[in-house]
Amino acid sequence: MKRIVLFGLVAVMVLGISGLAGATYTMSWRFELINNPNARQVALNVANTQQELLRTTEDQSGLDRFKESLDRMAMSKAIRDIVYYDPNSESPDHGFVPVEDGWIYYAWDMDKELMRIYYFSDGGWTEITIDSGTHPDAPAL
Repeated sequence: MKRIVLFGLVAVMVLGISGLAGATYTMSWRFELINNPNARQVALNVANTQQELLRTTEDQSGLDRFKESLDRMAMSKAIRDIVYYDPNSESPDHGFVPVEDGWIYYAWDMDKELMRIYYFSDGGWTEITIDSGTHPDAPAL
C-alpha cells in the first residue's frame, strides 16, 4: 500500500512539474515589442504590408499581377541597357521601350559620346541627354 501511494505521489509530482514548466513557457508574456521602439516599428511595417497585400489581392487578378511584373522586368532591363550602355559592345545603340502612358526612345550618339533619351507622352517628345565624357569637379572639403 505504501508503494502505491509513493509511486502515485512521485507520478503526480513529475506530471505536475512538467505541466507547470510547459504552462510557464507557453503562458509567459514577452514585453519586447512594447518596450522596444524598433520592434514596434517592424511590427507596424509588417502589419501594414499584410494589410496592403490583402487589398491588392482583392483588386487584381493573378493575370494582372503577372502582366505588371513582366512590365516591371522589361522596364528594368531597358533602364539597365540605357544606363550601362557600352559603345564597344555589340548591343544595339538605339531602341524603343513601351511605358504605360507613352514611349521611351534611346539612341547613342557616337560623335559626341552622348546617350539621348526621348520620352513621348501626350503627343509631344521630351529629350534628356546623358554625357559620358565629362564629369563634374569633386566637391571641396
